[in-house]
Order: sequence, then C-alpha cells, then structure tokens
Amino acid sequence: MQEERMQVLKMIDEGKITVDEATKLLNALGAKACCEAKPTTEEKWAKFQEDTKEFFKEMGQKINQACEKAKPKIESAAKTVVAKTAQACDNIAQSLNEKVAKMQEKESCCGGNCCGNKECVVHHPADNGQRPA
Repeated sequence: MQEERMQVLKMIDEGKITVDEATKLLNALGAKACCEAKPTTEEKWAKFQEDTKEFFKEMGQKINQACEKAKPKIESAAKTVVAKTAQACDNIAQSLNEKVAKMQEKESCCGGNCCGNKECVVHHPADNGQRPA
C-alpha cells in the first residue's frame, strides 16, 4: 500500500499526472484499503486450528524420523547391555561354583570345621601345605 502511494507522488513529481488525478488515485487506494475484508474471529480461530494441526502433524513426522534414526543405536546399545549382563551372570555363576567347591572341599577335609591342621590347604592355603592323608 505504501509503495503505491509513493508511486503516485512520484508520478506527480515527474509531471505524469495532475494533483486532481493523484487525489483520485490516492482516494481509490485508501478506499481499497478500507474495503479489504478483515478476518472474523471465527476465521482467525479456523486458521489457528489449521496451523496448529499442521504444526503437530509436522512435529509427529519429525519425531517419527528421529525415532527411526535412533532405532539402530538403541538396538545396538540393548545388545551390548544384554551381552554384558550375560557376562556378569557368568562371572557370578563361576564365583558361586568356586565357593561351593571350596565349601564341599572343606566338608570333605574337616567335616565343616577348621581342622587346625596347618597343612590343610583349604584352611591354610598360604602355607602351601599338603592335605592330611
């Protein structure tokens, strides 16, 4: 709108139109601006709803894309967690088996109590002694 008014003033300055013609043009431009329909509250609300719907649609698409992009990394991380958990379980099982074996050895050597024999490798492994015959 401002550009059109400046153009009319320039045309007066260049002598292409008279002041009366410029007045008519400026009045027509002003009338055009006044007659342009302004959106109603209902139209504004409908536009807002449309824009909001489009925004959430786009956000949903972007979230889906991000999830698809992250999926291989998540699957890889899950496999790593499973593998490390399995290794930890194996280590715990091995440790428990060793403890049970020592307890069984102790039972067979001493009947469950320390025999007091310094040669007993179950109770005195640092002595490197021999088990009693």
